Amino acid sequence: MKLLFLIKAVDNMGGTERVTIVMANELACRGHEVHIVSLVGSGTPFFRIDSCVDVRYLAEKERSVFPVRDFRRHKRIKKSLADISPDIVIVVDVARALFKIPACKPYKTVYWEHFNVSVEKNPMRKLARRLASEYGDMIVTLTEQDAETYRRQFGAKRVTCIPNPVSFEVPPYKYSGNRLALAVGRLTEQKGFDLLLEAWHDIRDKAGWCLHIVGKGKQKAKLEAIIAAYGLSDSVSILPPTDDVRGLLSEAGLYVLSSRFEGLPLVLIEAQAMGLPAVSFDCPTGPSEIIVNGETGLLVENGNVKALSEAVGALLKADAKRKSFSAGAYRMATDKFSLKTIAGRWESLFEQIFHESV
Repeated sequence: MKLLFLIKAVDNMGGTERVTIVMANELACRGHEVHIVSLVGSGTPFFRIDSCVDVRYLAEKERSVFPVRDFRRHKRIKKSLADISPDIVIVVDVARALFKIPACKPYKTVYWEHFNVSVEKNPMRKLARRLASEYGDMIVTLTEQDAETYRRQFGAKRVTCIPNPVSFEVPPYKYSGNRLALAVGRLTEQKGFDLLLEAWHDIRDKAGWCLHIVGKGKQKAKLEAIIAAYGLSDSVSILPPTDDVRGLLSEAGLYVLSSRFEGLPLVLIEAQAMGLPAVSFDCPTGPSEIIVNGETGLLVENGNVKALSEAVGALLKADAKRKSFSAGAYRMATDKFSLKTIAGRWESLFEQIFHESV
């Protein structure tokens, strides 16, 4: 089958770009003809793309503004689709799909939601989701909660949930006793690293543990100021992002997610697949569909810094509980979120859509 992923900027280094590339690589390995069309960008993407995946950039940069920008993008998309003639188009990021909806007609089109629908306030993005629900062949969400929101809020009749997969080959299970707590993500308000630092500061006995926050973003200076103000420089480091996610996770003994909201946090899935016990805010959406509370990790009230501090602090000193959570996390994640399982679900969906009458 000829598949085309349409994405804004495939050379970005976020989770959306990473999982798009992972799925494109896997589907190409399974014998599909796979194309990635990126609206903007140039050069080599941050994450490795298989040589048999065709990557095309429609523009290096886009300096014009709405509506001229979107009109130009519409024309470029139309031309690329005509050149490739895909069996199915997968539009990455439904919220930005307004100009893509007419551009993708008459091709069979899947709109792939990567973000939290419930927290969206922008009326244009809400309109994009409503129109995609009406005119798309399928909406794919990352969580069951978002699938239900699409049905209730946007009247979607063709919507299904397919979670993101683990993006690397999972090694045999091994418990890590390393005294390193890890948090990964863009240094933005959404990720709540300011709340994590407050919680870490409140843990009086850290039992020799350190915290690494891995990522880059506009809040780096703010976070560094918090570290200095709290006197945490001896136990907290902010490190740059890496494409070796498996290697990064293998060095840790605990994963902490402090986001104010999520779509489906891929790195939390991968931490569980590497056997890392986790503590997370029960934020909308995702953590409650990944962590089995009390079996693979701990969920605490969203935004409750005291609860996060107490849960993390307790696990730092509870080796037996971390071991138990670790084994449970590995079993659950490698079964539910394996790349083989998730790619199979996508293939079944493509077959269903391809063989349906227009």
